[in-house]
Amino acid sequence: MLITVSSVKTTVLQSLAAVGVREEDAAIILDTILFANQRGVATHGIGRLPLYVKKIKSGHFDPACRVETVSDSMGTAVLDAHNGFGQVAAYKATKLAIAKAKEYGVAVVGVRNSNNFGAAGYFGDLAAREGMAAMIYANAAPAIAPTGGTKTIFGTNPICYAFPCGAGEDPILLDMATTVAARGKIRLAAKNGEKIPADWATGPDGAPTDDPNEALKGALLPIGGYKGYGLSMFVDLLAGMLTGSAYGGGVKNLSKMDADSRNGHLFVVIDTQRFLPPETLKAATEQFRSSVKACGPEGRIFLPGEIEYLCREKHQDAVEISEKQYQELAELTRALGVQAAPEPVEV
Repeated sequence: MLITVSSVKTTVLQSLAAVGVREEDAAIILDTILFANQRGVATHGIGRLPLYVKKIKSGHFDPACRVETVSDSMGTAVLDAHNGFGQVAAYKATKLAIAKAKEYGVAVVGVRNSNNFGAAGYFGDLAAREGMAAMIYANAAPAIAPTGGTKTIFGTNPICYAFPCGAGEDPILLDMATTVAARGKIRLAAKNGEKIPADWATGPDGAPTDDPNEALKGALLPIGGYKGYGLSMFVDLLAGMLTGSAYGGGVKNLSKMDADSRNGHLFVVIDTQRFLPPETLKAATEQFRSSVKACGPEGRIFLPGEIEYLCREKHQDAVEISEKQYQELAELTRALGVQAAPEPVEV
């Protein structure tokens, strides 16, 4: 179903205010939610709002968003999110990395003791629109087992790569989990009572399953077999161990109400102007884009992120959510006693 963007804004802002999130932090969280929903990524959008509120009320998610600088030296820094919103800590880390890259050419900023930060692509887009190339890593709760094993230890551990295409142009943006499917897609399928493809996950018995509830009890499958396992491991090392966050199976799921999540994030940002003048880079990316698209019939080939940017153009006024998500949001606003609620679009 479609709900209006204006109601997304009021629902998010009023709900977050009701649980103690500051206005300036809520604005960042809202922006990341809209980025996801307008690009058709409903698993990382407003549908997660009830879970955020529930986690805050559990006492294991701090709405104060106290981001502390642990270390800061030339092109590097480490921030401590103190168990606040991952979106706020990641936004501040990205902006800091951009500023440092402009000064030093390249910057690496880590975040420790964080939570899920929504769509990684939001932060890649943020960097790329300032002329930066970016590599972003985040570790997550155990979801996949090492090749040859049965016990889950590494997460869906998203990777994002962003590359600028010049002023006013959408960047090339790859945002992907290191599993065949993000866990959010499986959770959403479970909520909606839908089946999943049998190559997404295995159940507790280790056999492939199309039941999302069994998949959530079992293990997700890494992309490319052992290659995906290796990628997920290195995300855990870089975003988890290196930043001083949980690692090696220590990250707790956002839905776990009796423990802090302790996610880690790592942001690597490169000032492309140190390599090529802006006009040269813009011309080169235009040629690159044309060369890629010429590899097949017109309208059949898309660069990473392009389909999502086209989707965003079509969803400036309304975004798609499931009936189950709508019901959960309506229940949330009633429970919080706020006036705002998702507003369906009349068809």
